[in-house]
Amino acid sequence: MAQEILRVTQKLDIIEEDPETLKKDIFFSRVEDVGAESVLITTPFRRGFYLPPRIGRLIAVRVVADKIPYMFKANLLHYRAEQIPLWEISKPVSFYKIQLRENVRLDISLGVSLEVLTAGEEKKVIRTLTRDISAGGIQVVLANPLPIGTAVKITMTLGTDFMLETQGTILRLMPPMPPLDKYFAGIQFGELDPATKQKIIRFIFAKQAELRMKEKEWFC
Repeated sequence: MAQEILRVTQKLDIIEEDPETLKKDIFFSRVEDVGAESVLITTPFRRGFYLPPRIGRLIAVRVVADKIPYMFKANLLHYRAEQIPLWEISKPVSFYKIQLRENVRLDISLGVSLEVLTAGEEKKVIRTLTRDISAGGIQVVLANPLPIGTAVKITMTLGTDFMLETQGTILRLMPPMPPLDKYFAGIQFGELDPATKQKIIRFIFAKQAELRMKEKEWFC
């Protein structure tokens, strides 16, 4: 099955999760060769930063084959410091299909307005920036913490012609980590109609395409 799904020059997304914050970062790679026992891929990179090659590292990989998104896991077996640095990973024995659109998260800084919806209190509006966005919610920067469970009205512009207005709930709050003095709050969107969700997804995919175009190493 691996031979059918993995092909030379195929693009890969390597998903790295921070064990402390549970925040996921996506690194880009591509298939260089598919062998009998292993697969060669380019060193995963993101915005000029390469993922350190720790032998034995277990990686989660996302790949799209024939328009179907799959996930698989593999171990880093060897690091080849050649003209183009390569990772040799174990050849996956199993793949599973995923709902790609619902899970894609984009790291991006966007202006956002949060109106705290607290009954009986004076209207409070916080203007800040996002850290990331997905079809299910956003992560924002806060100078002062808001309690988990706080309901907010979210207003933000996506692209040139889409103003997102919806309600959300703060589900996670990460305290400041030196040298930063800001809080990071994970906000889950309320119920979104299908048309609005599709607009968010299209915005994310368009921005990801722009990012890939800017990463010149992708085409080396």
